[in-house]
Amino acid sequence: MDIIKHLASRLAELINISAPAARGLIKLAIKDEIGPFRPLNQVSFNEFKSTIENSLKKRLINLEIATHELIVQYLVRELTEYQSLITLGGV
Repeated sequence: MDIIKHLASRLAELINISAPAARGLIKLAIKDEIGPFRPLNQVSFNEFKSTIENSLKKRLINLEIATHELIVQYLVRELTEYQSLITLGGV
């Protein structure tokens, strides 16, 4: 499972949409944040984090998700924990 799928599954549960729709939201947010020409597998931890905190947050606000701040905080925590597991070779 890659980081986008992991975060999308969490986001889908939180806002009650399908996992593919959540993946789409995250991928569109990445494209907004760092541009359309960077391959997704070359996005750094810090770029993922800023994408969640900026572009994805804006998309959640536009979708009128009332708990967007809590969701952003949760996804950043998930990203941090998942990144740590990758670094330690746990995933």
